[in-house]
Amino acid sequence: MPETFWRRALPRRGALAVPVAGAAGALLPGCECASVPVAGGLMARGMTPAAALAFLLSSPAINPVVLVATAVAFRGHPEMVVARFVASLLVAVAAGWLWLRFGRTEWLRIPRRPRLAQDTRRAAFAAAMRHDLLHTGGLLVIGAAIAAALNVTVPPSWTAAVAAAPWLSVAVLAMLAVVMSICSEADAFVATSLTQFSATAKLAFLVVGPMVDLKLIALQAGTFGHRFAARFIPMTFALAVAASVVVGRVLL
Repeated sequence: MPETFWRRALPRRGALAVPVAGAAGALLPGCECASVPVAGGLMARGMTPAAALAFLLSSPAINPVVLVATAVAFRGHPEMVVARFVASLLVAVAAGWLWLRFGRTEWLRIPRRPRLAQDTRRAAFAAAMRHDLLHTGGLLVIGAAIAAALNVTVPPSWTAAVAAAPWLSVAVLAMLAVVMSICSEADAFVATSLTQFSATAKLAFLVVGPMVDLKLIALQAGTFGHRFAARFIPMTFALAVAASVVVGRVLL
C-alpha cells in the first residue's frame, strides 16, 4: 500500500477515523499476535495511532473466523456471538477514543519500517516479512513461555472454587484469559467447556483474551515501548471487563 493510502481511506477527523478503523478489523482474519505488527505498519504508513490501535484490538476479536468459531462452540446460543461482537467493538472504539483524547506522542514508539525505494514490491514485501518475523518472533516466544509456565503452576481447582460468586467469577475468567493466552480462533471452545461459570463470565473471557494476554503484553511492550504498554494494557483490560458486564446483562 502507498504511504498515503490510509490518509485518503479514513476520515480526516480522528474521532471518526477510530470507529471506521475498528469496524475494518472485521475484514482481516487473524490472531492477536499478528495484529501488533500490522498495527505498527499501519502507523508507520500514516494511519492515526488511535485508529491503528482500534484496529489492533478489533481485528483478532470480531473477524469472521473468530465469530464462526464462536458460533460453532456455542451452538444453539447465537446471542453469545452477538454479545462478543458488540462488546469487542465497543472496547476497540472506546480505547481508540481514549487514546486520541489523553494519549501523548512521547508515550508511543511508532515502529520504523524498512524502506526500499529502488527495489521491487516483491523485495519490499520480503524485507518487511523478515523484519516482522525476527522482531515479533522473539517477543512471542518470551510471552508464550511465561503463559505456559503459569498454565502448569496454577491449579484448575482454583477457578472452580470462585465460579459461584458472580462478580468474582467475571474477574477470575478475565484474569484467566490473560494468563492462558489462547488464540482468539480457539478460545471459544475453552470458554464453552467452563460450564460452572455464568454466560457473562464466559463473555469476559472471550473479550479480554484477544486484547490482553501475556503474549500481547510482550509484543506491545517490545513494539510500541514500555511506556505505551504500561498505560494502554490496563486501560484495555478495564474497558473489556466493563463492556463484558454491561453487554452480558443486556444480551445474555
